[in-house]
Amino acid sequence: MSLTPRTATMRAKMVTTPAICVERLKYMTQSYRETECEPELIRRAKALACILAHMSIRIDEGELFVGNFTSKVRGGAVLPEIKGQWLLDERDTLTTRPFDRYAPLSEEEWAVLEEALPYWRDKELCARHMARLPEYALKVNYKLTATAGFCENGHHWAHCAVDFVKLLTCGAKGVLEEAEEQLHGIDCAQMGQLERYHFFRAVQIALNAMIAYAERYAVLAEQKAAHEENPQRRQELLEIARNCRYVPANPARTFREALQSMWILYVCLTQEGWGAGMTLGRLDQLLYPYYKRDLEAGILTRDEAKELLTLLLIQMNGAVNLQSYVVADGKGGHPIMQGITIGGVTPDGRDAVNDVTYLLLEAERDVGLSSEDLVVRINRLNPERYVVKAVEVARHLHGKLKFVSDDTSIQSMLCLGATIEQARDYISTGCHNPTIPAVARTHGGGMLNYGLITELALNDGRSRLTGEQLGPHTGDPRNFRCFGEVLDAYKAQVAHALEVAFTFQHSDLEMMSHVPCPLQSAFFNSCMETGKDVYNGGCAPHVILQMPIAGAANVGDSLAAVKKVVFDEKKITMEQLINALDADFEGYEEIQHLLERAPKFGNDDDYVDFLLKDVLRYSCDYVKDRRSFGGAHFGTTILTLTANVMFGRNVGALPDGRKAGQPLAEGGISPYQGRNVSGLTATLKSVAKLDQVKLTNGSILNVRVSSDSVATEDKLHKLAMMVRTYCESGGNLVQFNFTSNEVLRAAQQRPEDYRDLLVRVATYSAFFVELGPETQDDIIRRNEFSV
Repeated sequence: MSLTPRTATMRAKMVTTPAICVERLKYMTQSYRETECEPELIRRAKALACILAHMSIRIDEGELFVGNFTSKVRGGAVLPEIKGQWLLDERDTLTTRPFDRYAPLSEEEWAVLEEALPYWRDKELCARHMARLPEYALKVNYKLTATAGFCENGHHWAHCAVDFVKLLTCGAKGVLEEAEEQLHGIDCAQMGQLERYHFFRAVQIALNAMIAYAERYAVLAEQKAAHEENPQRRQELLEIARNCRYVPANPARTFREALQSMWILYVCLTQEGWGAGMTLGRLDQLLYPYYKRDLEAGILTRDEAKELLTLLLIQMNGAVNLQSYVVADGKGGHPIMQGITIGGVTPDGRDAVNDVTYLLLEAERDVGLSSEDLVVRINRLNPERYVVKAVEVARHLHGKLKFVSDDTSIQSMLCLGATIEQARDYISTGCHNPTIPAVARTHGGGMLNYGLITELALNDGRSRLTGEQLGPHTGDPRNFRCFGEVLDAYKAQVAHALEVAFTFQHSDLEMMSHVPCPLQSAFFNSCMETGKDVYNGGCAPHVILQMPIAGAANVGDSLAAVKKVVFDEKKITMEQLINALDADFEGYEEIQHLLERAPKFGNDDDYVDFLLKDVLRYSCDYVKDRRSFGGAHFGTTILTLTANVMFGRNVGALPDGRKAGQPLAEGGISPYQGRNVSGLTATLKSVAKLDQVKLTNGSILNVRVSSDSVATEDKLHKLAMMVRTYCESGGNLVQFNFTSNEVLRAAQQRPEDYRDLLVRVATYSAFFVELGPETQDDIIRRNEFSV
């Protein structure tokens, strides 16, 4: 079954330019002006209540469950408490910039921005965060590192899944009773108890606001039903009213109630803490008991369940993150990365694939938009049919799904202190950050430019492009007499960059404590036990701070070239190498060709593969024992988003043969564009050699595969088995692009004809025509394999 008329209409609406919604800004500002002297927890809860009570709600024709993110079909909310002034600064370019453009705002909407944003000018956290950072850190921002965490991104770092099981089994009223019991046990005369009192009061305010929000939909559905002439649609509207009046206040009894309850909470969580990486968790595991029971009771058919899940995936595309120019430059394509994790194993170690798993794959095959993000866990216990089906869906959607190794991710979770049951229950949030639902959360942070780190190691800490001293003095590389000295200089530059990143992360994490999220906290296990907000120690020490690496393959290729050409084969001297790099290879083309012919990562060559493994291990080991507030861990990850293009502009020529200003390696752990020339199997084997368990925040491998080469069922099955082998042999995440260069170039020439053409950018999919031309060209340069 493909799209029904209902789902086809809903999907078509989502293929539109994102718009800026000012309602959250308007009502949050209104509430904050009224609560100036109250505790921040209470202010945040009352602000959420004000937003949910006044924001526009709608029930579109054909909807079977309800809850809209904004007043726009596809929109983003302004978060003035974090970063909002940029909208006024960039008002003249919002609709015309080369990537991530927004629909024009009306005069009334601009009036709201101009009236409300000045109230936040001295309050927004981004400005406070940047003002407190030391000068040496700011000097290298967006060159050596990019702060781009919570504050600089301008939205919450929502990399988590709340306790949806608690919602479905207890309902909001059950959690309210829990909060009331906690309040009865608090003696505010005791030191430290007043904060707990405010926390549980804030939880009550937020939960009651969510129940009232659902009631607004119940009333609207009844009003629409009273004027509906179509008997079938009238019954659908009345069912929406019944569901919204019962859930999320009470425990869900049916599949439809479970879906509606989860969605209402999800939308409310977004209003409270809008940001990238919020996830519905292991949806196949959460919904299967209701699905099975309703099927057996005869009140739900498989086709009805699929239509509801299809509508859910479509609805997820109603939200985007609003991003300033500099942030969008590093992660273009309007990514919000709303994950749904399927498959894998149960907490007790059994195969977790069920019929809802397949229904979600079938629904995603029909939807194929950019914001819903299906993550396919691969475990040796999973049936072959499941893996093949997932690869077939990925092929149909030009490569949209993520394939994740259970072996690697579970081991990474164990390294971070999870129990085996918790580790088996992991979800993938954001780009790909293995996370324990309702226990842990990941905090995205400043990306590290490892291409520039390599340059600094070979230029005494100075930028070749600007002459700035961006790293420590590590000596004139012309005087290096052995490869060990090169490695020592490289490690010194890595250590310096990581220390700068620690500085950014500590400040960013501390800033988060100023924007508590009581509704989210109500569905985090330890928050309700301790009476602490999720952003203020409530889930410590289960917070993992990302340390993302960009340009990893350039490091391996560059160091291998220096070792091979200069020290092993002695074809050139260090002085000749440095002269060539200083000249951007102009007049040194023979040296450039020598370097280009050195071993390159992605070709199953131990010479470079194990060298890269060793230098990455250094970064992982450097951060593993460091802690931040509340005992938060640091976790290394290898990903780039579109920062490989942005960072590449700041990097001079490298010993791998890359010229100044060119993009760095894309994706994350992907080989440099065009260098993995030995086939797909060789690329997978190279990446699998790396110790990816140590990359506790995940790693990303992008692979382009010719769609013609997997056109037959035999070839599709072969690719599925390659995915399985990779996941069982030390790999982590692999994802595909199946779109030919001919199609991509046609989309560049005629974007209006390819409005919903999806591509894998890095750790997310985006509409190709919404990306900037540099990123589009970077995708076209990636090697294409046959299976």
